[in-house]
Amino acid sequence: MKKYIITLLLLISVYFGYSYGVSSPESGNRASSSVASHLENAITPAKSALTHLLGKDSTNSAALDDAEPLPADQEEGPDNKPLPEESFTEKVSDVTDFKEKLETRIQRETFTPLKKINPMLVQALVDTEDKRFYEHGALDLVGVARAAVANYMAGRTVQGGSTLSQQTVKNIFLSNHRTFSRKVQELLLAIQLERNYSKDEILELYLNTIYFGHGAYGVANASKVYFWKTPEQLNLAQCAMLAGLPQAPSAYDPLNHPQAGMKRMQTVLALMVEAGDIQPEQAQAAPAHLWDKGSLRIPGNPRKK
Repeated sequence: MKKYIITLLLLISVYFGYSYGVSSPESGNRASSSVASHLENAITPAKSALTHLLGKDSTNSAALDDAEPLPADQEEGPDNKPLPEESFTEKVSDVTDFKEKLETRIQRETFTPLKKINPMLVQALVDTEDKRFYEHGALDLVGVARAAVANYMAGRTVQGGSTLSQQTVKNIFLSNHRTFSRKVQELLLAIQLERNYSKDEILELYLNTIYFGHGAYGVANASKVYFWKTPEQLNLAQCAMLAGLPQAPSAYDPLNHPQAGMKRMQTVLALMVEAGDIQPEQAQAAPAHLWDKGSLRIPGNPRKK
């Protein structure tokens, strides 16, 4: 019975993610009530049974969990305060006022607009975290399949299949507890995110809410903490470094773990070359400028006055 419920919910997520996830925000707003109604009608028969079988704190999620590491320092929200939790039913059922709920959980007044973020950072992030971001909806089956094959070949978890939309709603709404119910909530919320926001708006949400390590939430804080710059002033190496941090901020922190951070930055630069966003010569020259004269902090040294 449990397998049938899991299959049903995943099929619903895939259907709505692909059918509605890539349309424009304007059409999404007009159709929001209709989509929410269809989604609610589709999940109602399975919802109560799923809650009964798995419960809010179920840990039967091995087949669906993200592959990326989840550092302990990501367990809290901005200002190191635990994010408020809602019941499974509330998160799955309450989709009609999604945008209002999301906006109450973020601080727009502190946001850095996407146009004031170096485009190379945006490119590096997409190339690293979700290279098909502009081509799929809330769920990327190609990415999931690719990650499954890579993990199988490696014999361990080396890639994750989550989209940037899934990561964004997880950052804003959910905890990092790896449970089946949390994964279902993430998928359903990601569908609503794609319905209510454009791709660029999702990137802006992500960059302003993600944890970059070293106590820095959001791209503005991260740019200042690591390089004492604004997001506009970052050079290519610095963009690549920041884009590589969300996967495992503590492990790749260039201040506490400069070698691991440098290796991760080089991986991001290689992915940018592969995507055609930069030339090989640019990738080779970039690392030398990571701690350029505009950066007032270097590993092992206090910030200069």
